[in-house]
Amino acid sequence: MTRAALVALTLGSLLAAPAHAGERWPLWPSELTRLTEPLFTSADDAIVVTETSKLHSLRALERYPTELVADTLVAALADRAVAVRREALQACLDRSLLRCIPAAVTQWQAGTTPDASVRIAAMRVIALDAATTPTHADIVLSALRDPDESLRAEAAHTLARVAWPSGQATRVRTALIGKLADSAPPVRRAAARAIGLLGPVADSASTPTSTNPTNPAPRFTDPAPLALARLLTDPDPQVRQDAAETLGALADPRAAPPLIRALDTGDEAYVSRAMVIALGLLPGPDVDAALLRMLDAPPRGLTYRVIAEALGRRPAASPAVIDGLVARLREDTLQPYVFESLLLLGEAAGPALRAARDRGLEPPLDLAVRRLLAALDPPSTAATITPTWPGADDRDAWHLRLAGPDALPAAAALAALAPAWLGPAAARALARDHGPHARRPWLLALAAQPRAVLPADDSVSHAHLAALAGDPSLAAGDRCLALAALARPRPGKPSATVTAAISRAAADHSPDVRACAAAETRDPADLDGLLRDESPRVRATAAFVLAACPRPLPASTQSRIAALAARDPHPGVLRSAQAALTHLGDRETTCAWHLREVGEPTRNTSLGWIDATWRPAPDAPAQQLRLPVVPLAGTRWLLLPGADRLTPTRPLQ
Repeated sequence: MTRAALVALTLGSLLAAPAHAGERWPLWPSELTRLTEPLFTSADDAIVVTETSKLHSLRALERYPTELVADTLVAALADRAVAVRREALQACLDRSLLRCIPAAVTQWQAGTTPDASVRIAAMRVIALDAATTPTHADIVLSALRDPDESLRAEAAHTLARVAWPSGQATRVRTALIGKLADSAPPVRRAAARAIGLLGPVADSASTPTSTNPTNPAPRFTDPAPLALARLLTDPDPQVRQDAAETLGALADPRAAPPLIRALDTGDEAYVSRAMVIALGLLPGPDVDAALLRMLDAPPRGLTYRVIAEALGRRPAASPAVIDGLVARLREDTLQPYVFESLLLLGEAAGPALRAARDRGLEPPLDLAVRRLLAALDPPSTAATITPTWPGADDRDAWHLRLAGPDALPAAAALAALAPAWLGPAAARALARDHGPHARRPWLLALAAQPRAVLPADDSVSHAHLAALAGDPSLAAGDRCLALAALARPRPGKPSATVTAAISRAAADHSPDVRACAAAETRDPADLDGLLRDESPRVRATAAFVLAACPRPLPASTQSRIAALAARDPHPGVLRSAQAALTHLGDRETTCAWHLREVGEPTRNTSLGWIDATWRPAPDAPAQQLRLPVVPLAGTRWLLLPGADRLTPTRPLQ
């Protein structure tokens, strides 16, 4: 069977299966054949096909599912070019492709390649099933004895990444402990790190800890801490640092005396920091006493802040540590660092601090302790501050608030009051036009009105708003506000200025402006085109407007909504279209537009979208939606019909 036929057969059998996230299925059977053609050239064509073209073909396969490219990757492992074999091995490792292991074993056993990176890549692939295949585990372990120090170091790292069963973990651990005495510093570092990643031995009952102090005759079966302790005097400072970090990860109390001796001797600053942090993770009263002594007089290479951090990171701080820290609060030199330690210890330090206050403290110190206690026990609910706004008739006060730092919230509050003077005052402010910062609050106040407040005969203000809505040099949020302010409904048909401005916005280059046009248009042709827009923001807005404001629609638009509700790839469009689909048969209603602030974007939210629960009516079931928002001055706003019935929720998964 030819390679093209094999690809076609594979496509036919897998086409019904869903692709993984970020993977692309070919559009035609010969797509992969043409893409991988450089990898399957004959010896006669080797001069024509360059190594670069083969690497390009391999990297292009990253977009496709593993089922389609596995055979190609395995075949590439036999290529004559070292770089091609290395790239193919890395691709096998990224996909955890076990079919590559036999070829990787061949690459490893050849051992004649001048490039050690190929053998390293082969070893990583072999380790994919080393936990279940003893022969492959033997290969990775044998790499610890390779003459190449880079390969020995990588073997140590690779051994730490395998989830070894308990039966083999002891053997692997013993091999790594042996490499702590390797002649090459990179290998000693890698072995120390690998032991730390493997963690302490499983039989933790034989090791006394702060949670198991009753063991009368502890049996220490793990030789790693003592072997690592010898590295604290290694000539290489990075080896000393890694050894200290691993001792902290193992948390074996036998490491405390050598760590204390090494700290008292002094070392490089970064090495001493690793040692004292490791010491702070070990149990025992001798560790408590040593850390407090070092806080009084830091050894060479240490600072007060580093020792305070080690004290604050004690996993189970004893009363002796907390009492010792509280006793040092009166020392001016130590006081700021003691507070840092107590804050890191958390609520465990609370009783001792309260007892110190009961005994009596100097007023400045008592104030500092009270603040620390307040930080350790924060309020369960966040404080809410409701701003106080001027009265509806206090024009001067409102002008000051609209020019202040809270101008946008003030504009929203003014819009809710809707005083009679708002329209003329906004027209005068827009006529002065002192820039976007001065203009934006007035635009927001006009846009938030359910009905137009500008005088109907004020053609100058209408033309000004139309010019702002069509100005490509302005931010999309400002253009949306201008368009919304211009399009606020008034009795009778919209003017030609309003209709033309909305039509121009519907064809604008900015998807944000087109989304705002979708919220305002009443033209069936424009609406049908916006439902077919390439931007999901535009499609989601148009679909939601039809859900919130049902109206008679032509059959083609109804079919388009049904198609979006069935297969649109964006969740925001899909959900809005599904909501619109359920309201297609409803009678036409009068829509009320609302402006709503939805807060600043957080780590788990998007700047341009908001997840919300929408109820078309008070007794209607809630619908989960994802809707586009308008970013303005660091906050996000919704300007949509029915926005008052939207409740922001956590992001949809």
